[in-house]
Amino acid sequence: MMIIFFLNGLSFGGLGLAAYLQIRQGVDFPLKKHLPWLAAFGFVCGATSWVEMFIASGVGENLNRTLTFLRLVLQPLTGLILLKFGWGIFKQMAPLPAWMSFIPGILIVPIAYVITYAATTFITPSPIEIPVDIWSRYLLYLPGSVIAGAGFLRQWHIQRKEGFNDVAALMFGAGMAFLFEAFVVGLIVPAAPYGPASYYNYDRVVHNAFIGEQSTPLKAYGLIAWLDYERVLDLTGLPIEFWRMLSTFAVTFFVVRGLGVFEAIRTRQLAELQAERDRAQEDAYQSQIAARLTAENWSDALVAINRRITQLENVDKILLDILSTARVLLHADFVGLGLMNEDRSQLMLKCHGHKDQLEMISKPVFLDNPLILNTIQSNRSYRSQDDVPAEELENICPVLDKSARAIAIVPLELDNQPVGALWVARCEQESGFFSATDLIWLECLADQIVIAIQHGLMTSKLQSLSIVEERARIAREMHDGLAQVLGYLNLQVQTLQALYQQGKGDELQVEIKHMRQAIQGAHADVRENILSLRTTLANEKGLISALGEYLGEFSIQTGLNSNFSNEITDELNLSSMAEVQLTCILQEALANVRKHAAANRVDVRLTRAIAGDAETICMEVKDDGIGFTTGGSKRTFGLQTMRERASSVDGSLDVHSSPGKGTTITCRLPCLQPEQTQKRSIVLSS
Repeated sequence: MMIIFFLNGLSFGGLGLAAYLQIRQGVDFPLKKHLPWLAAFGFVCGATSWVEMFIASGVGENLNRTLTFLRLVLQPLTGLILLKFGWGIFKQMAPLPAWMSFIPGILIVPIAYVITYAATTFITPSPIEIPVDIWSRYLLYLPGSVIAGAGFLRQWHIQRKEGFNDVAALMFGAGMAFLFEAFVVGLIVPAAPYGPASYYNYDRVVHNAFIGEQSTPLKAYGLIAWLDYERVLDLTGLPIEFWRMLSTFAVTFFVVRGLGVFEAIRTRQLAELQAERDRAQEDAYQSQIAARLTAENWSDALVAINRRITQLENVDKILLDILSTARVLLHADFVGLGLMNEDRSQLMLKCHGHKDQLEMISKPVFLDNPLILNTIQSNRSYRSQDDVPAEELENICPVLDKSARAIAIVPLELDNQPVGALWVARCEQESGFFSATDLIWLECLADQIVIAIQHGLMTSKLQSLSIVEERARIAREMHDGLAQVLGYLNLQVQTLQALYQQGKGDELQVEIKHMRQAIQGAHADVRENILSLRTTLANEKGLISALGEYLGEFSIQTGLNSNFSNEITDELNLSSMAEVQLTCILQEALANVRKHAAANRVDVRLTRAIAGDAETICMEVKDDGIGFTTGGSKRTFGLQTMRERASSVDGSLDVHSSPGKGTTITCRLPCLQPEQTQKRSIVLSS
């Protein structure tokens, strides 16, 4: 018997320890909230079994009284804890049916009756331990075990519906084990004069049971009993403690296994959650990749458009290209561009695109859609939502028979004045609305349209100025001067603005580098022009001194090693116009050396030559630069200008150059005849 009590205590203690360890692990499963009560139940039941083991071992009288009192306290406490645990899992493991809310009220009357009946039994001449033991089992342990069993059976039903068959089997086993526990522990009690264990000759049986004598068989006393210890022994041949040990083992096995499986299920659920989170992260990553590809496509398209603008391509072709980009990248069914007329009273369709067709409008098509006009007047971008009346979307696509379902409109502004609008439309219901990001990209395209229009206007103005005769002379004199550089810088500034808006840092740095080089070249041109203006022929030092001074300052400004050699000891004897052209030719030659020759040294030599009866002044400009081939050189225009200057005063200009061997320019200007020299002297003296 002591071994049975020991094993019972060990089993219940293991149950309490398993529940306590689950609490410490902090796992989340359906029984978590009630684990403290389950752990307390296991520990108290184990302690009760070991107390009964020590009582059965025949300890001393004083210790026996102490242990008996302790059992008197632990037995109802065990029932209370089990009742609390059973009702908790039955009530909270799953929502109860509505009719279950009436159970507490229904149980009040019979429970009150049982309590009253139990109270009357305490006046019977028997030790107090017997009624406490019996009614602790009847009123606490029995309903607690039944409710706990029902709760586990409910969990069995729930887990089976969710497809967790392994957990469902363990919950079914735990439920049946608690119901068996309710029978062998809560319903089978010691022999008593009431309840299911009532019998006759009670005093004799009680006396034998508590003084340790061998009891006479119950039938000899005429007992009428069917649920007590003696009846179980008669029917099975095994004491009730054995059956309670089996019940304890079953409860412990199924509950402990169930707790472990719940943790395994939680691990499985965590793995599923992790897999779902990984899928969500993968979807987010793919979305980021798609967004990045979209942004790259937009950036590439905007850079390509800007490049075409800077190359001064045809404006109409650029506008059609912009519309094609908008239609493709925004997945639009229609894209249109409207511009205000000269007096800004009406909006006219400039060009449009749908499907694979792009068209410039040759005949005036006036637009009166209120959404487009209001957008232009308010100068604020607009995208439609699901609250736009259908009639306001009817004229959005004037060349299509379909009505628009979603639109996005961006106004065009030039010099702080509204000049038109760019809009896109979707006609299919399932296409959806345009997003705020789509509107931002459309605004970028609108900026490119404004830039293209500005360049178109600039080109028109330049073409108008080209008919002026003076423009030819200025082009020859300043073909790569400051005006051209400033025009280039103007275009580059707009390019930089577009690249900045697109976030293209690398391209921005490249364009800035080009601008810096252009600015440096422009600065050198300005200084060279200032130097040319200061080199006046009215200088008292004369032409030779002016040329020497110019060459010296040129050397200082450019860092080139310059050498001026004058082999003419007397006057040059050139006309005033020839002196001017000689100076301009030298300036142009030195400018070419600075810009194109990549030279380290330049030599200028003046000599006098006689060809027949004619006397000439020969100026030779020689550099040690990279040289060039005449056909493909950037100097062709400048060389032509120098030849025209020499030819204008009956002179000549020869150029000798080859790649890697430098360049030599020889200018020959005729000297004045004696009578011409005299006339010139008179003019100068006067």
